[in-house]
Amino acid sequence: MRKTTFGGAAAAALAFALGAGAPALADEDWEFAPLPRGEGAEDTYYACIACHSLRTVTNGAYSRRVWDELLDWMVEEHGMPELDPEEREIILDYLATHLGEDSRDG
Repeated sequence: MRKTTFGGAAAAALAFALGAGAPALADEDWEFAPLPRGEGAEDTYYACIACHSLRTVTNGAYSRRVWDELLDWMVEEHGMPELDPEEREIILDYLATHLGEDSRDG
């Protein structure tokens, strides 16, 4: 496992996540709300809800690289169970596509 220091872009991303507005979200009656609908939503839901509110996730709008750094940081510093590589790719694809830095453009 590589050691990741949580700083630079990732630190800015976390600060933004804690106070920023959310992108367009799923209907509240959808079982994985407030996550947007899309392939990987279910995996993302269960990986994230175990430790924190999904609003922490939906407030983000990060590059895939920053989402990847955040996952490393949560494993190393907060005891998140390490994801198997296939599940991690599904979650990173979902986050980058639906909650990525370009997802707020409309």
